Amino acid sequence: MTDPPDTHRPTLAEFIGTRDSFLVVQDPQLAKSGTQARAQLRSLPLLTKFGLEAVAHPGIYDNGLRLVEYEMTANESLRENGVGDVAFPLVHYVSQEMLTGELQDENRTYDDQDIVRQLLRIRPEGVPYVLVTDTNTPMMPRHTKKPGKSFVDEFECTVVDHKALLKQYLQYNFETDLSLSTTQNLYFHNVSAHHKAAGLDAGSIPKLFDYTKIPADSPAWEPLYYLIREDVDNVLEDYSERIREALRSWTERGPTQQVANRMLDMLELIEFEEPRLDNYRYRHQGDI
Repeated sequence: MTDPPDTHRPTLAEFIGTRDSFLVVQDPQLAKSGTQARAQLRSLPLLTKFGLEAVAHPGIYDNGLRLVEYEMTANESLRENGVGDVAFPLVHYVSQEMLTGELQDENRTYDDQDIVRQLLRIRPEGVPYVLVTDTNTPMMPRHTKKPGKSFVDEFECTVVDHKALLKQYLQYNFETDLSLSTTQNLYFHNVSAHHKAAGLDAGSIPKLFDYTKIPADSPAWEPLYYLIREDVDNVLEDYSERIREALRSWTERGPTQQVANRMLDMLELIEFEEPRLDNYRYRHQGDI
């Protein structure tokens, strides 16, 4: 990797220091499945910082909460309807097991190697295609003649480790009080840096969501608006469980329940009404 260029918003390729437009971001978190599967989208807040907002990922990752805004296409839709309408630049989440068809559940087999191959062929020259997967040598056995050979060797491609990329980005952009062992999700580091600059304790994830203390311009408020919009009728009985599950695709193992409880406490206080949330937020702990 090289030093980032002196631009306000470099492209991901520029930040990495490559001319390649096909980029593989390795994140081991995607290898986990079943009850261990979580934080699959933890790299997305970082990737959106480079203007990458068209995203394809398995529908099971979409748990009803988005910590950043993006345009989603489900991988299932690509398998069923083809890739003709796919927009580039594109971020595509596919684990190695999903590439080979080894990952299965009661309803489906995940086999995306044909889709990835087609996307590599139709993408406009020089336009980014970012494949997020759990290995630096992804394989597509049906399309690679030599057994055990990675398909990245067939294309002009740069492979980068997500943790290393995040570490470099934090070095240049945020003074966070969270460690990378706590989380590799840029969203939480962004909130931590924001609160640290405001003189608040920002060294643990639960403290980032103490809505009685955080400033009105904190990014920690935004998930509340998303949850209100997604469930306008407030019909779910176990809302705490819903929020905890919604956080699952974004958080590693940790105090997820504490964060969910703090979000729910605030939602109940403002009675799930966006104007009341605005009132509380901008009056900053004034009486509602």
